Amino acid sequence: IDITCIKIRKMNIFNIFKYGLIIIMLFTKSSEAPDGKGIGAYLKVPDPSGLQYRLGNGAGFWGNGWDDSKVSILSSMCGYDGARKKMPESHFITWGYGIEVGDCQTNTKYGILDVVGFLCTPSDAHSSKLADNEHCKPLNLYEPIWLSDGKVNPNNYWAYYVNQTVTTYKNYIKIWETWNEPDYTRNYNAVSDWEKNPPKPDDLTSWHGTIFEYIRLLRITYEVAKKADPNCWIATGGLGYTSFLDGIMRYTDNPKDGSVTNDYPAYGGAYFDCDAYHQYPKYGTTDLETGESYNGAGSDSLAKKVVILKKSHHYIIKKYGFGSKYPDKIFVNTETGVTSKKVDNVGGDLERRNWILKLALYAIEYDVKQIHILNLVDDNGFGDYTSVGAFSSFDEAYKKLKDSSKGRLLLKKINLGKYIFEKEKTEKLRGKLPSGVTGIVLKRKFPKVENETHYGDYIYSIWRYCEKEETSGEVEIDLGDLDLVIDPLLLDWLQNEKKISRSADVKVSSTPIFLVGLESSGTSGFVIFLEVVGIILLILVLAVVGLYCYKRFVKKKDIPIDKNFMKELILN
Repeated sequence: IDITCIKIRKMNIFNIFKYGLIIIMLFTKSSEAPDGKGIGAYLKVPDPSGLQYRLGNGAGFWGNGWDDSKVSILSSMCGYDGARKKMPESHFITWGYGIEVGDCQTNTKYGILDVVGFLCTPSDAHSSKLADNEHCKPLNLYEPIWLSDGKVNPNNYWAYYVNQTVTTYKNYIKIWETWNEPDYTRNYNAVSDWEKNPPKPDDLTSWHGTIFEYIRLLRITYEVAKKADPNCWIATGGLGYTSFLDGIMRYTDNPKDGSVTNDYPAYGGAYFDCDAYHQYPKYGTTDLETGESYNGAGSDSLAKKVVILKKSHHYIIKKYGFGSKYPDKIFVNTETGVTSKKVDNVGGDLERRNWILKLALYAIEYDVKQIHILNLVDDNGFGDYTSVGAFSSFDEAYKKLKDSSKGRLLLKKINLGKYIFEKEKTEKLRGKLPSGVTGIVLKRKFPKVENETHYGDYIYSIWRYCEKEETSGEVEIDLGDLDLVIDPLLLDWLQNEKKISRSADVKVSSTPIFLVGLESSGTSGFVIFLEVVGIILLILVLAVVGLYCYKRFVKKKDIPIDKNFMKELILN
């Protein structure tokens, strides 16, 4: 006691205050509830800089003996370089967790990369409702995720399934999508109420559970998958409604009321770093940020509906601090489609062709990392979506690539996914184009790989804007007015190529044209004229100066200078 008292007396007042404050802070911290924002995606997300834009094929039932390996070959043939691959637990329980490895290797062989793995469909024993496993929540979600030894708890069925799946396929799958459309509802009048209140389970006909339970599903997926593969992305399950996304952002997985407690320490935004959403352009979209609505049947309106929903989702996510205070999320569209036959005045072969081309360009502008079109072959969907496929039939499908799908082969040829949006040059281009005509400028980001043809540093694409319907006819554009930075190679949607000058006249229709080329120091004819005039004026100035020097120094014999040398100097 005496020794302790001596030590205390030797401490100065500052140290006593400092150590006392630390002790108080420690005790205070231990008694506080978490703030809901201190873990997971609030702190860290994978680096998105290596992700390039990809167009892929959405999940579907193939039939006719078509397995995923054959589908990969067909997908590559029609220009796809991405995929949304269905990975149901029920499938793995029946055939083993390694059953899809061979098909994933085929994807890689044919250049289908950065694949989205679609986690879904509990087995009969693990589903809350038999005979509808795909649309009903799994059992045992609130069993502990981890055992005391750090291993996944096998009694938490979803956790065990995610661990086995991600561990097996982490070399092939980049993004893990969690369920399919948990916000799907037939009670459309309830959707606006979700902005303030949690949805009723009976209204969620593809989930049949609470939003708190869905956040629990995200939490399990995030914790388990990130331990197996820290660099993977965890995605929401193809959401449509911004009000449901808002609910995920403001609630936790607390089954009572979604509030923050020690057991449920974070809001749903902590448990995903990729927003996967669905948008079918037959339905309208409203930009939450501007209030502008998109309801037209023209190809620009159809394409913008898809990317504007992304913008609205991002608006909700940014409202909760992501992208400013916390790391931003990436966005992928995992289901969309336009029919090649008109349905309710939407679609058609021309509209679908133009939509595919424009959607790719708008997706890069709005930073949607991937687009996946539902179904590869017609008559393989349901209802109004029976003609959204790239091919018209399974029978000799490789011979039946639809005309409206062929534009995608052009995008693959020029390696569109390796380009990024060039904002300044695009704004300049759009400012110079006539009314009713628009365009975009993309800049090469990703390096050339072996056996790849490098078409250029920049891509300029120009087309007639189509809002309510497809615009007929052509407009002639003078490229000399656009200040291009390339000597362009002109390509049309059928891959026809033509070398043209940067001052050529080109005809533009509702189908985009593509101008590609290496960055050049060449200039327009007017600028060349100015340069020539400048050179002539410079020669005249030098001649006058030379003449003055000759008269001043040589003729007066002030200094000895060779006349021939002086004349040569003036000419030079």
